[in-house]
Amino acid sequence: MKIVLFLITISVLGFQKNDSIDKIIESMSIEERVGQLFNIAIKGKTLLPEYEQFFKKYSIGGVTLFGYNMKNYKQVKLFIEEIQKSVKIPMFISVDQEGGRITRFKFGNFLPPSPYLLGVLDSDEITKTVAEYVARDLHVVGINLNLAPVADILSNQKNHAIFDRSFGSNPSIVSKHVSIFIKEMQNNGVVATAKHFPGQGDFSQDTHETLPISKTTEKTMLKREWLPFKSAIKEDVGVIMTSHAIFGALDPKYPSTLSEKILKELLREKLKFNNLIFTDGLEMKAILDTFGLEKATILAFNSGVDIVTINWDLENIQKAIDATLKAIESGEIKIEDINKKVKRVLTIKQKYLLLNKKSQIVTKKEGDSIRRKIYTDAIMFRNLTENDIKSCDIITNISSLKKKYSYEKTISKDTKNRVLILQSLKGITKETISNNIIFFLAPKILLDLYPEAKGIIFHNKNEIIDEILDDFIEKNCKKE
Repeated sequence: MKIVLFLITISVLGFQKNDSIDKIIESMSIEERVGQLFNIAIKGKTLLPEYEQFFKKYSIGGVTLFGYNMKNYKQVKLFIEEIQKSVKIPMFISVDQEGGRITRFKFGNFLPPSPYLLGVLDSDEITKTVAEYVARDLHVVGINLNLAPVADILSNQKNHAIFDRSFGSNPSIVSKHVSIFIKEMQNNGVVATAKHFPGQGDFSQDTHETLPISKTTEKTMLKREWLPFKSAIKEDVGVIMTSHAIFGALDPKYPSTLSEKILKELLREKLKFNNLIFTDGLEMKAILDTFGLEKATILAFNSGVDIVTINWDLENIQKAIDATLKAIESGEIKIEDINKKVKRVLTIKQKYLLLNKKSQIVTKKEGDSIRRKIYTDAIMFRNLTENDIKSCDIITNISSLKKKYSYEKTISKDTKNRVLILQSLKGITKETISNNIIFFLAPKILLDLYPEAKGIIFHNKNEIIDEILDDFIEKNCKKE
């Protein structure tokens, strides 16, 4: 039913696979063209009347869904159908489905692991399967754009904003897995997004809270930060999202999102990227506190951005649209540039949103199978053997495992030759880590920081991890 309704909506406008985009643009009002260049967040779990009216008036280009928009599988699917039926040109419906702690859609049969874990395992086949399952889970409910993968290299271990969202600190490994993820996502009908250009893994400040300034040289960026983005462009990634940081070696005045030097001269001309440039959310303090919403919107469009993202209420979105229309009227933004941006938007929509591809939902059997593969390999990547385990005494600081193993809120510094199952490292010394077998069951631990440890990293504790741990311990623990 969904596909039939979607096709009827498209045919009303004549926006079909082989239609002339130039003619479609000519038939659109200025308001509709500008609307295509905004990606917004909305309130509610059903389509509220004020948004329906707004969509119709401005032909909004896309909507990003967050956790507060989603209740269950059926509700998400119906909600997206409502949104698409309200417009003539189909919308980008996006989520942040990076994996690990940034997993917005949680109602399929596969919750992806963190990109960092995928980088640690460094298995082409596992990353390919993860990307395929993510795409299938999203596509089957109508989500057609994933705001992933993160293409940032974790060159600063204190970068908690990126942290385990990155595939790691090795440029070659990050580039390879970014490429695999994008290719498999887009092969399965979901547009991928490489973010945050030109790479914000080397500083510790968070753009949600402040305006970071990177001191990395252009020479270093060429050999490190840009490599994953070059791989993304080679895979014809549909979207590249900008960073809100200032990269002094490239443009000491403007953050990447607002910089012609970075977006037009570097990304468009030097790196030959021809698809869509999205901003990160303009309401982040890095932009808002420095430039203000209306000015930032105009600067973004003139810097080379195609789609501005605003995750705010309608009042602020209206201000940004009004500022854009006023800038077009005054000549501050050229209408020819607007038309070029709209053409890029509609070209990507024709390529991906009109595929009529039928996705199969990921079955529980498929989801469990790849999770079992991931977590089994995660145990073994430190090459743990029965010779490493000296005792069957299992100590944990995870309260839910109290009945199963010895539970201690504080692990003694003198603990040796034991198996420790932890989700917190509070009070754990390097000596404790090096003297014991450590299983980390936590979403935000980087093993790069703990080279002494023989352990694993998981997104969270679940029944499959329990089974794998039980099997491993039963098989390898030496009986005293």
